[in-house]
Amino acid sequence: MKSIFRFIGFSLTISGWAVAALCLHVIRTPNPSNPAESKLVVIPKSRLGITDTYVDARNWTLADVPLHAALVSRILDAGQADQFKYLTDPKSGSDAQAQITDALMGSGTRSARTPSTGARADRDGSQESSQPSSAGFDIFGLLNIPISF
Repeated sequence: MKSIFRFIGFSLTISGWAVAALCLHVIRTPNPSNPAESKLVVIPKSRLGITDTYVDARNWTLADVPLHAALVSRILDAGQADQFKYLTDPKSGSDAQAQITDALMGSGTRSARTPSTGARADRDGSQESSQPSSAGFDIFGLLNIPISF
C-alpha cells in the first residue's frame, strides 16, 4: 500500500513538471557583466506546447531574430526585451525593444502572425493559414492550447 502512494506521488510530481514545461519558455542568455557566465530568463508561453521550451540564445545576433519570430514576439509581449540588450547596437539611439522589433519586422520576415487567428497576415492584408496541411497528421498541433494570464 505504501508503494502505491509513492507511485501516485511520483506520477503527480512528474506530470506537474511536464505541465510546467509546456507553460514556460526557458531562455539561456549571456550575463552582461561576465560573458563567461549565463543566466536564465523564464517567460510564460502564450500557448501550451513543447516548441521552444528551452532555447540557448547565448550566440544569437540580430540576424537570428527573424528565425525565431514567435519566441521573440512573446519576449517583446512579456516586456523582457531588456534581457536581450546584447543583441542590439549600443551606438543606436533607440532602446532594445525598438531595435529587436525592427529586426523582427524589417529583415527577413515580411509577415507576422495575427494573435486572434494564428494566421499570417502579409503587409498587403492577405492571410495564409498556419494550420498543417491535410497531407499529414501533426501530433504537436494537439498541444497548441491557448493560455490566458
